[in-house]
Amino acid sequence: MRLDLNQLPNDIPLLQRLIRELSDHLQQQDNVLQHSQQELKNKAARIEHLEHQLAVLRNYRFGRSSEKFNKDQLSLWQSELDADQAELERALEHEQGVQGDKAPTQKQRAKPKRNPLPAHLPREHHIHQLCTCGTCGGALTEIGEEIVEQLDYRPASFFVRRHTKKKYACGRCETALTAPLPAQPIDKGLPGCGLIAHIITAKFCDHQPLYRQREAYAREQVPVALSTMSGWLGESGWLVKPIVTAMKQELLKDAVLHTDDTIVPVLEPGRGSTRDGRLWVYLRDKRFGNPCAVYDYTPTRNKDGPLAWLKDYQGYLQADEYPGYETLYAGGKVIAVSCWSHARRKFTDIEKAGHSPIARQAILRIGELFAIESRLDDAEEQVSFAQRQQVRQQEAVPKLNAFKQWLDEQLVGLSPKSKLANAIAYLTKRWDCFTRYTQDGRLHLHNNPAENAVRSIVLGRKNYLFAGSDQGGERAAIFYSLIETCKLNGINPYAYLTDVLSRLPTHPANRIEELIPYNWKPAQ
Repeated sequence: MRLDLNQLPNDIPLLQRLIRELSDHLQQQDNVLQHSQQELKNKAARIEHLEHQLAVLRNYRFGRSSEKFNKDQLSLWQSELDADQAELERALEHEQGVQGDKAPTQKQRAKPKRNPLPAHLPREHHIHQLCTCGTCGGALTEIGEEIVEQLDYRPASFFVRRHTKKKYACGRCETALTAPLPAQPIDKGLPGCGLIAHIITAKFCDHQPLYRQREAYAREQVPVALSTMSGWLGESGWLVKPIVTAMKQELLKDAVLHTDDTIVPVLEPGRGSTRDGRLWVYLRDKRFGNPCAVYDYTPTRNKDGPLAWLKDYQGYLQADEYPGYETLYAGGKVIAVSCWSHARRKFTDIEKAGHSPIARQAILRIGELFAIESRLDDAEEQVSFAQRQQVRQQEAVPKLNAFKQWLDEQLVGLSPKSKLANAIAYLTKRWDCFTRYTQDGRLHLHNNPAENAVRSIVLGRKNYLFAGSDQGGERAAIFYSLIETCKLNGINPYAYLTDVLSRLPTHPANRIEELIPYNWKPAQ
């Protein structure tokens, strides 16, 4: 009903009814308006979420994978520039030589100082002599010599190790005897320890899948079937497994562990596709003695895997915010320590996506915490755990308190569904875990040691694409454990595996700890 404002009724009950109807109508309109505003907010948050995802995917596809500049990337361009400079200089020398001009001197080129060649490399001597003078043809008298060394390379070569077993007859008891072979890693097998060690190192350290190794062997006219090489890996993995078991037992005694996980595609039989298996690394940092990394394979990312591996562990666990660890933390024996690199990465993704001033400010504040740790790490004298804790209490704690207050203030004006609000909530909800490193000098600010330990797996994954089975994933975990621990301790994995494979068949089981990489001493 439409009212004529110039002819309003005088009936009070009628007017009251009209006012109530009008009030109800206004209330309905207000509800519609609020609903529309909420829909706009939800759509704006959704747009922000999609834009963030798009920016992250673009950065993943085309951008750098780290939030900080990697100096190794610069060396890639520098090597190209050095090659271009060398080519131009050689062309210039040739042109000036043809024209009779003087070539530029070494001083003019300002080349870097050449390092001496390693003393341990074998030397091949080639003597160059003159018989007569090239100018007048007269006889020459030797007055000295000049030695010039070059670094050269000869491709690795196969050889056949021939074992001759002498046969004997005993004149007293008329028994025939044959001298035994030394114990072999593969009983009655064709490969020697060096070849097995090379296959393992090439696959799990240099990321060369077996089919590429087969092709390289074929070029040397040594055909080896893929199934044969796979069989050698299987038997070798079974042989070295007790060493990794001993490494695990030692790790579980440590007070601080780092852990991380990564995907390993596993072939699904009968389906022609792959599923996501997982490799978990459990790592002791070098600050606690000999660094050690042990990997564990699980068919899925179910929490049962890490729970089973860590069921006897008691101490600090530096990890990401994987929900499966909550059961461990609830028991009280395992104490959570969060990673500030993960927290910074969330703000870095937002900054790359939309140049947010708040995200940028958070990155700068987190950078101040990393600067404190860098100064302690780069100190001329080694900083003790107690000294590190004291510096953190004096310098880091005030910055953390101010940072927490600032985060709470920023969270008030943000949409709860925004990426920035999620990044801030990720920090504030776990604040005790993020600040725990200030209470114990043994703890790290970040979980980078574990993240670095899974990088080699990621590189290998790009080459061999997938594991053939769950058993293959378990075998890969064994070899990665030995090779990564060798690398962490500056040991040549090939030399280690060659020696250990030759000793394992006769090595006492109760002394298996002697063959852990950081305890290993090469056989004389």
